[in-house]
Amino acid sequence: MPLYAADAGALEVFTQYGVLGVVAALLIAFARTTWSREVDRAETAWRREVERADRLEAEVSRLNATIQDKAIPALLAAADAVTEATTLIRDMDRDRRRGYPRPRNDRGEV
Repeated sequence: MPLYAADAGALEVFTQYGVLGVVAALLIAFARTTWSREVDRAETAWRREVERADRLEAEVSRLNATIQDKAIPALLAAADAVTEATTLIRDMDRDRRRGYPRPRNDRGEV
């Protein structure tokens, strides 16, 4: 708030003291100006950080969606392949222990 808009009663008190009153009035004006500038600067920084946090939150959500869309199905397919391989190896081991012949392909290979 500018000095001329200050309370008239307070201004009269300062003028009764002469130079000391003028210096005090200037200091009050400087303090108000500086305070309002710092408050504006802090609010701007706050808004900027909120926007940054929102942007980063959106990026995290996008990455989580990517993981859910691509990585999880790939991991599930890999887990299924491991389960199938484990079953096949277990069956082959069981057949080997029982003495069953191994199946051969068209060329006679095992």
